[in-house]
Amino acid sequence: MYHLKCSKDDIAKRVLTCGDPGRVSKIAGMLEGAKLVNSNRGLLVYTGQYKGEAVTAATTGMGAPSAAIVSEELAMLGAKALIRVGTTGAIASGIILGDIIIPTEAIPLDGATQAYMKIGGVPRADPGIVQALKERLGKSGARFHVGRICTSDTFYLEEEKDAQTWAAKGVLSFEMECSVTFAIGILRGYRAGAILAATGKIYGEDDRVLEISKTQESIDLCIASALDVATGLTI
Repeated sequence: MYHLKCSKDDIAKRVLTCGDPGRVSKIAGMLEGAKLVNSNRGLLVYTGQYKGEAVTAATTGMGAPSAAIVSEELAMLGAKALIRVGTTGAIASGIILGDIIIPTEAIPLDGATQAYMKIGGVPRADPGIVQALKERLGKSGARFHVGRICTSDTFYLEEEKDAQTWAAKGVLSFEMECSVTFAIGILRGYRAGAILAATGKIYGEDDRVLEISKTQESIDLCIASALDVATGLTI
């Protein structure tokens, strides 16, 4: 591959993707026999075993264009299920910092997904992955929400009035990689889903506050849930 300098034998069919390479390294620490199979361009990729199944943890970098490149190459390398484990900025009033969001659909406000949609991509999560994540979180007792999110090209440019408009339409949050991950899954034949920790609010009582330290427990639960669901998938 042009960006991921590894072979098909290096990539598992079950893949967790993260924008943050530090989170990928943390997932690798939870795998048995984890091996670093790519570090080119800082896109760390590890493959190991979890509960007897091969799992890959891959860095997408930030934003839909970078996520599209990595998702395309993972698909070419044989990935059959991609679950994004990430963070998100909440816009719905009922969401508090540390809540977890399971997207069913990612409304594409980004340019990359709109380009894919011209040839047939649809930014919806795989229903089986959504259901499995719901069941996993239901057993944990954690606060979580299921529904539509928006994928945006910008982190700092979301305006309060725009967030309020989307919130009024039932959208839960904004993030930067889900829509293209989902759309490419439809086109390339892998099952796609996501589990996101709300680490900030775009407007409201926690206006633009990023509270990673206070939400680390939720991020850890997202990782554990994604690993359990990925290894339980039929692919």
